[in-house]
Amino acid sequence: MPAFATEPRLIAPCPSRVLTELTDMKISLPFLIVVILATCFIVALLKNTKGKDRTGTYKQRKLMTDNEAEFFGRLVVALPEHYIFPQVAMSALLDAASGDKKIAHSDRLRIAQQRVDYVVCTRSCEVVAVVELDDKTHSRAKDQLRDLRLQQAGIRTIRFQSREKPKVDAIRALVLEPTIPEVRNGRTEPSLSPVKASAL
Repeated sequence: MPAFATEPRLIAPCPSRVLTELTDMKISLPFLIVVILATCFIVALLKNTKGKDRTGTYKQRKLMTDNEAEFFGRLVVALPEHYIFPQVAMSALLDAASGDKKIAHSDRLRIAQQRVDYVVCTRSCEVVAVVELDDKTHSRAKDQLRDLRLQQAGIRTIRFQSREKPKVDAIRALVLEPTIPEVRNGRTEPSLSPVKASAL
């Protein structure tokens, strides 16, 4: 008998099998997404943990320049019954007074990186005044803004010029001198206006 060529026949898949595969895909896809997200979260967490544990590389820096250290010595001699603290963070002296949390947070950030040269305190650590030693790197506008912020908190600022540093007696007189009264809202209050001192 002659051989007849047979054409290949396509076997239709079983409907129940197709349904099962589609169902499995629907179940597996969300599971796969969850696994990927979980993996990404774990990797990110490990990276953050590694960064927090990193010690970093640091070196010691001088607390004051030679010029600042020399003037610190003058302050100590001029005010022996007081404490003199150098390089104090503004955030240690001031806190945001706004009742609005966003504004208060913004106000804290404004002074977060700022320091004052010296803080003069009584033996009970009450602030008497802030002393600044100005040089050519100082900006008058920025200095005025800093002084106003301290003034709001009732802290007086006394500024000395680096090139014209006064003698010990003059420093003592300026830091401890009685403040000139000012009339505000019909009341007499101590003046907290910044004092700019020249060599005496």
